[in-house]
Amino acid sequence: MPYLCYIPTKYKEGSYTHEAFHTEIEDGICLEYDDQYQILTYTVPTPEDCCEISLYQLSDKELLETLHTTYDQGGVLQHVTARLHNRELYLYIRYANPEHAKQELKNFAVRNADAIAEQIRTCTDTAARLFIEYFCDGDAYDFHVKIGTVAQKAELEKKYPNDDDIVDNPGDYPMDYLYYGDNDAFHIFANCARDGMFNYFQYTVDLMTERIREKAVPLLQKSDDFKLISAEYD
Repeated sequence: MPYLCYIPTKYKEGSYTHEAFHTEIEDGICLEYDDQYQILTYTVPTPEDCCEISLYQLSDKELLETLHTTYDQGGVLQHVTARLHNRELYLYIRYANPEHAKQELKNFAVRNADAIAEQIRTCTDTAARLFIEYFCDGDAYDFHVKIGTVAQKAELEKKYPNDDDIVDNPGDYPMDYLYYGDNDAFHIFANCARDGMFNYFQYTVDLMTERIREKAVPLLQKSDDFKLISAEYD
């Protein structure tokens, strides 16, 4: 795959577009692009080591036109951003310390959960279950919400009268009310914090779950036996 540009981790103070970074380097963030499948792949420095990130269905033209890098007074790379799919996405962020990482992840968790809550607001059916599902294997991050309605629950109970647990299994409900946040941003914010000592993924999941419980659940019409069920899937 061809490289789009080479971003050094040390440079001159200031903000730059991609035009400054087309000389091959050994130490830095090299943006590699698969034109056939529209996949961007690059490796970022983390407190633990380095971490490879892949983003899918991206336009290389849009990426290069909106790419910005920022260096502090000491010439240390602070962040790399681009405007992709109508939102600004951090491709890399340097955290000063673990507390800085937790604060940035908390800010993200609030924004992401509130965006999901706004989608949940559009559900006009009565909810029997609200499922929060999440997954991480290092290469992919997922956090989403599914609503099971009273009618869907009744259909499951009718179809499987001897299985009391089926109504609490999100996989048995249709995907009519399925809501996602920004999983690319989740992936990047959490991976850039990775230090081998703290589980930033679960920390962010817990924050988003509580925010959805607080902000989204009150928006729903709910059955008397309504449940919120949060679980990791594999």
